[in-house]
Amino acid sequence: MITELRRYRIKPGRMESWLSFFAEAAREQVGHGIRMEYAGVDAETDTFVWLRSFADEPDRKALKDAFYGSDWWNEREDAAMSHVIEYDVTFLDAALIRDGGQVVRTSWPAAGDRAGSTGDSPPDGWTSSTRRTYVPER
Repeated sequence: MITELRRYRIKPGRMESWLSFFAEAAREQVGHGIRMEYAGVDAETDTFVWLRSFADEPDRKALKDAFYGSDWWNEREDAAMSHVIEYDVTFLDAALIRDGGQVVRTSWPAAGDRAGSTGDSPPDGWTSSTRRTYVPER
């Protein structure tokens, strides 16, 4: 299993609007087969943190391509990204997972492609920073 840990620094005063957008975005992603694990807010830093999981790297690429290629996303991407100052993504290979009511160890490292090995590109109008954080082009 691969999990993306995603952190978004939201523009001041825009968190409520972001949360309204993201609730809809989460439902759309689940509809595309993406497993949403968690979302939360660090109010001190206006940081929105969320996790989503995939079976493996080919699954991650296919499901993300379907979501980010959808009409729903293409109609909303500019409005969504107008909330964000910067974001970063950490790709995690599962070592422990919850299976039913128990926490169990998985085979680590997982067989197959390493998490994030197919590479993600930043949205149009954004570029990768030296910290591998995506920021708007200037």
